[in-house]
Amino acid sequence: MLVKTIDAMLLERLANADYSAFDEIYEQHWSTLLQIAIRKVGDVDVAMDVVQDLFVDLWQRRYRINIHSGLRAYLISALYHKLFQHFRREGVHQKHIEHYSLMIQDGLQDVFPIDGYEENYTDVLVAIEQSVVDMPDRMRVVFNLKYQRSLSNHEIAEQLGISLQTVKNQLSKALTLVRQHMQQQQLNPTVFLSLSFLLFF
Repeated sequence: MLVKTIDAMLLERLANADYSAFDEIYEQHWSTLLQIAIRKVGDVDVAMDVVQDLFVDLWQRRYRINIHSGLRAYLISALYHKLFQHFRREGVHQKHIEHYSLMIQDGLQDVFPIDGYEENYTDVLVAIEQSVVDMPDRMRVVFNLKYQRSLSNHEIAEQLGISLQTVKNQLSKALTLVRQHMQQQQLNPTVFLSLSFLLFF
């Protein structure tokens, strides 16, 4: 509640063209947003440009911003929107589709159906990002090796020095955690392109 109150005060000041409020928001969230962007695009300069563009938009749209969640969640959602636009310009849709077949094999088709596209993809991305953050360390490592580096279960087991069954168990639990986050957020996650965008970059 306190965080939301502080966010509301900052946004009110921002709407009144208080540049010091903009500076506070920038200082509080720049580093987190940049780290996320770097993970997704793999290029520091491009990531900085994307984040900078986000903050330019924030200032230009300060009178029209209507945030129902926390400011951090809003900015992360806005970042994913910017990143999605970047990848769309770069023409990486085919890579998204190719990777999606891997998601189907692991039982996510019921949660992320391939038909349909909705504009709530940023909410989906934030929920998935949070589910990854909440994973225990080993589970997160296994999950990232599988879905970010596209390693096979055997390769993961060999790299981490664990049994194949342990890899399977960790992946099963990880996917269950993702499903639970989607259900808790009452999202309808049909945005398979955005899901791939989060998991495979």
